[in-house]
Amino acid sequence: MKKIAFTDFRTWTRDRFVDAQTRRSARLAPTYLIAHESGVEGGMHDALSAAEWSRVCFDLYSGAVKSAELLFYVNAYDGTRDTPMQVLVNGHALTHRQNREKMLTGGWDRKRINARYLQEGSNEFVFSHHGRLHYDPHQDGHADVRVSHSGRSFDGGKSWHGDALGPGRDTRGEYLVRLRIKGHPPAGLLTSPTIDVADPDGSGCIAPQMGLRRVDLAVQADTPAGTSIEFEMRSGSTPAFDPRAWTAWSTTMRLEWPGRFVQFRAVLRTDSSDVTPVLKGVTLGVESKENVKSTAGMELVELDHPELAYSSYPFAYLAPHARLDRLRKQHRLDDVIAEGSTELEQLALLRDWVHSQWLGWQSQKYPYCPPWDPLEILETTKGDWGFGMCTHYGATFAGCASALGWVARVLIVDHHCLAEVWSEQLQKWILEDAGPCREYDATYEIDGVPINALELHDALLAGQRDKIMSNKLPQNRLDPMDRYVETFCRFGIPLRNNHLTHAEPAELRHGNRQYHYNGYLWWSDQIDPTYSEYSLQTTRPADFYWSINQTRIYLQAADHSGVLHVLLEHTMPNFSHFAVQVDGAEWQELREVEMEWKLQPGPNRLAVRAVNVFGREGRTSHAEVVCEG
Repeated sequence: MKKIAFTDFRTWTRDRFVDAQTRRSARLAPTYLIAHESGVEGGMHDALSAAEWSRVCFDLYSGAVKSAELLFYVNAYDGTRDTPMQVLVNGHALTHRQNREKMLTGGWDRKRINARYLQEGSNEFVFSHHGRLHYDPHQDGHADVRVSHSGRSFDGGKSWHGDALGPGRDTRGEYLVRLRIKGHPPAGLLTSPTIDVADPDGSGCIAPQMGLRRVDLAVQADTPAGTSIEFEMRSGSTPAFDPRAWTAWSTTMRLEWPGRFVQFRAVLRTDSSDVTPVLKGVTLGVESKENVKSTAGMELVELDHPELAYSSYPFAYLAPHARLDRLRKQHRLDDVIAEGSTELEQLALLRDWVHSQWLGWQSQKYPYCPPWDPLEILETTKGDWGFGMCTHYGATFAGCASALGWVARVLIVDHHCLAEVWSEQLQKWILEDAGPCREYDATYEIDGVPINALELHDALLAGQRDKIMSNKLPQNRLDPMDRYVETFCRFGIPLRNNHLTHAEPAELRHGNRQYHYNGYLWWSDQIDPTYSEYSLQTTRPADFYWSINQTRIYLQAADHSGVLHVLLEHTMPNFSHFAVQVDGAEWQELREVEMEWKLQPGPNRLAVRAVNVFGREGRTSHAEVVCEG
């Protein structure tokens, strides 16, 4: 039986409740956030007084927490620095004075809560006497039946109302109050990459004909009392999951007659916040029968294809749509980039065009903050109307680049907003800043190579600020990035770039106030995040910088001599087809993920690349096989 061992889980995908980055083993994260709202609206608030109180309740599955941090959005309000707010935690009276340093650069006030005030089950937090709380109205059409965790009292806490928020005392919603627990969450999910049982280390081979009898999991783990690890498995005949070719997830540690590709995941659970199971290793046992003669006379002499990185979080890409066509044609985007001889020059021309479309921050003319829809932004800001913040420059660049077939997304940093785009030329994500100020409208680079947000952030941490340059492409004028560099102390992304066709989910007026939306994914240097007010935070680089437009090739001996069965895996958003070339002949279209490759005596060469619906081509991968005559 072949055995495939795994002891390092850092590259595995996982949800926010699992820590697999700080150690080689995997365990439940040491902290998690409870939030009852998404922070879509952050501009409305209720004032607190001796009679008008506000309440938020949080349920804890376990009382054995180390502590908690109470986070409440106040925007720029600082009235509690001098006149304190009163906070009751399950009846325990606390006094709170705002400390701006602890708020960091956001609009979130925070209060440390001792574990002895918390309990299993419902926990009540009551705010009174002074200060304010912002609220987010329920956004669905069923507010009359939806349970609210927030309430308001007008008689000093004697009676409470769940639908009395706002100045009219008639709004159902949730206060922007969140609770970060210093303790383990009840459960977390860790998922393996897809495992090719014929080539488990991914080194590349011609797999023989094989009959797989079964695969088994053996686990090395610590499961203290009250904890458990449950495994699920699935398998298929294609390298990437396809419901037509894969089994469903099954709670088991053995699969009978599986496909060549196997995947498993672990559900880590605990009954108490102070204890976690620890997954130390997993061994996959494979029982198969291989026909070693099936590869006789065929030698793989070269296989050039990339490793593929996948994010733990799904991303919604902009797809073909009439509004996309309108954006591209109405604003003549193809003409905008036409003079660029390279991809980097084309991206710079597009960025420079976006930068020149309006003057930023014209809200005094027309106090309307448009959503991240490039068509609406370009219409609203015509004649220098509207806000036109850096947010809108970044969103317009990302939308226009996506309409032209690139893969781009908005990139949020600390009180600034720009974009990142996948560069096919460089095979990496890079920053493009079309912002309103003269210092913006640039690509950022180190040692002459454009960089992304994580590379810039890491350079700051390493004390290499002086190496970060601002390049005014396409003019190719270099300047030190000596302003705004501090904004990269934190960065995040929306998990979609389809704002042109889908208005929601989204934060209203993003960037006009402090950040409060809870739908972005944020980078964190530590598993216990510095900016603790957001649910989605990751320390895994691939969650931000996954592979785009790339193809992998898998080879296996077919039933007939001198024929290889080829399986393909791609990471091309809006995939249209593969372009396939055999032995230097004309490129042919292939719309499936598999094909038969008939070998000729002597050297044989197969080249493959993915093509999207916009006609953009990805990286070319190739395989070279020598076949005996």
